[in-house]
Amino acid sequence: MEILHGHISPETAYLVKDYPYGYTLRCQIRYWLEFKPGHGVRLVSQTSNPKRGHVWNKPKASTYSRFGGCMYLNEDDHVTWSGLSEYSDGAEAKAWSDRYRDGCPPAALPGLDAWMRAKLAYDATRAAKPVEADKDLTVGLTEAFQAMADTNAKIE
Repeated sequence: MEILHGHISPETAYLVKDYPYGYTLRCQIRYWLEFKPGHGVRLVSQTSNPKRGHVWNKPKASTYSRFGGCMYLNEDDHVTWSGLSEYSDGAEAKAWSDRYRDGCPPAALPGLDAWMRAKLAYDATRAAKPVEADKDLTVGLTEAFQAMADTNAKIE
């Protein structure tokens, strides 16, 4: 696996020069990560149109991942991506950050750090108080809010 860095716009996109277009034609495809405050990170791809002189077609975008995204080449040298959403627990968020942080757009890193610390604090508090945690879902929220405040980052 090779993490791809710095591909955050059509101008800085990762370009694949030989990509299938239909059954017989070949085109180019470019990939980048888009960050939008309040939404998160998503993968965007765009092919060229060999029938029209390699004009770029309309971009295609995936669903946003709220707290981070990383584009990488898999073992077959195909572009793929991984995202971190609000449905992860603290251990999953930490593991994702350890593995993919280098490929995450810089603008998304403050939100990633705040989310990861909050989830870890929440999970640790709930594990330390299992009886109360079973009865009350608010157990751990104070610690999570404090961890988020300590990062001096606002999750947008």
